[in-house]
Amino acid sequence: MTNTVPQTIALIVILHNTDLLPDLLKAWRQIGVSGVTILPSAGSFQAETWARRRGLGNILNLLDQGNSLQRTLVSLIDDPEILERAVAEADRVVKGFDSPHSGILFTIPVGQVLGLQKWGPVKKKATEPEIESSDSETSNLMKWFEEDIKDKYGKSAILDWSTQRSTPVSEIIQVFTLKPSIVRVDTPVREVMAALLTNPGMPVAFVVNNEERLMGTINIAALAEAVMAPVMPEAFIDTPGGYEKALKFADLNQEWIAANFMDESLYVFMDESLEQTYQRMQAQHVSGLPVVDKNYRVKGYVTLLELMAVCFSSGD
Repeated sequence: MTNTVPQTIALIVILHNTDLLPDLLKAWRQIGVSGVTILPSAGSFQAETWARRRGLGNILNLLDQGNSLQRTLVSLIDDPEILERAVAEADRVVKGFDSPHSGILFTIPVGQVLGLQKWGPVKKKATEPEIESSDSETSNLMKWFEEDIKDKYGKSAILDWSTQRSTPVSEIIQVFTLKPSIVRVDTPVREVMAALLTNPGMPVAFVVNNEERLMGTINIAALAEAVMAPVMPEAFIDTPGGYEKALKFADLNQEWIAANFMDESLYVFMDESLEQTYQRMQAQHVSGLPVVDKNYRVKGYVTLLELMAVCFSSGD
């Protein structure tokens, strides 16, 4: 009986914005990508321009660290799940490879591979340093508070807290089953408005790229500026930056799309807990968050009211 050898795939990313390189490498490391080769690279038009200005003999200087405007990343991956997540993370970091000046991602099946697996003692991977509590006094107060609760109301009160706090988001979004309003990055603004109008219970529109990954959100207030500025310019022109905004949106020939209005989105994963979700809402002063799977595809929307409903119902 022969052992099935997992197929090895070469994941290749041509990254145009090198400022995003640290974020991409960190994201890949966290999901288990074992190693990445980074090469300075240049597109054909850049190389042609360089050669024309400096001569063909200096073309190699283009690939020096200070001259090359892009990086090519290569990683060999033999785990399909890690590969899928690595693609998703790269797509997220660059805000979608279908956006201008982002780069290119592609994969190549690899035949024989030597050196991917090493023999000998396995070195422990370096882990991210644990983030210590920024306020140890708060931690101590919480311990004392829990002790007081046990003394006054018994241990069962603490157990109830633990159960409620650990409720996964995948269960919470079943409370109201709110349907997300999803549009693409190139959706015309009128169609964004139509999506919101047909789903009035949803205060935001979720913007996705061609791979259906969450790229950002559009709230109604931001969209209203584009619609109302040409109609009521007096509401804008005497506010900081309002004059320029009213002037910009007064161009009725401009074809505005979802990407022009979206903000970078916060989100929670399906397997995150009520505790994590509430802390994120508190920190960002929001009353709702999109829910995504580990590949950043929208699965729902969780609200503060739903969190409250879970806690309230468990106390009945």
